[in-house]
Amino acid sequence: MKKTSFLLVVMFCLSALTYGQSKKKLIKEGNKLYNDSSFNLAEMKYRKSLEKDQDYFNAAFNLADAVYKQERYQEATSFFEALKDNAKNNQELSQINHNLGNSLFKENKIDQAIDAYKNSLRQNPNDEETRYNLAYAQKIKQQQQQQQQQQQQDQDKDKEEKDQNQNQEKKNDNKEQKENDQKNQEEKKDEMSKEDAKKMLEALQQKEKELQEKLQKKKTKGQ
Repeated sequence: MKKTSFLLVVMFCLSALTYGQSKKKLIKEGNKLYNDSSFNLAEMKYRKSLEKDQDYFNAAFNLADAVYKQERYQEATSFFEALKDNAKNNQELSQINHNLGNSLFKENKIDQAIDAYKNSLRQNPNDEETRYNLAYAQKIKQQQQQQQQQQQQDQDKDKEEKDQNQNQEKKNDNKEQKENDQKNQEEKKDEMSKEDAKKMLEALQQKEKELQEKLQKKKTKGQ
């Protein structure tokens, strides 16, 4: 029994050693592929390593990096967020927040990226690369704000010009309507004048007729 127990213990140790070497070997192979810019193949190695040990921090961290390199930023962000709870110390947490900031920046989530960089610097204040990324993200945010302000000003200016044009068009329409009304009144006045002149002419003709009739009567009477 003792011999059997010893044999079982030896086999268990060998199995554990092989298991440990296997996941680390996969990490090394993945790192080599990563350095050769074969990020897709590296991702596969890291995933296989995680199959051996799902809590293997190095495999999970490198997997997130490989996904980031393939420009799958939203997925990479999810990986880095999940890794926060598995960080063993401030150094690892600082690296996670640094890479999380990079991924968020690529998603154009500038405010969240700035927060991630700040968190990274809280864990490692001496990280100059993170400090540079933070300053750059803040600069981009400032530029975006300036662009938004300029766009708002342009929109306000366009609206003001549009309102001015509409007011001018309205004034022109009112002026044209006034001129038309005045013209109509003048035409109507002219029509009335013509009508009055016609009546006066008819009246004169009637008087002339009456006068001729009177003269004719006098002439007849005299004869």
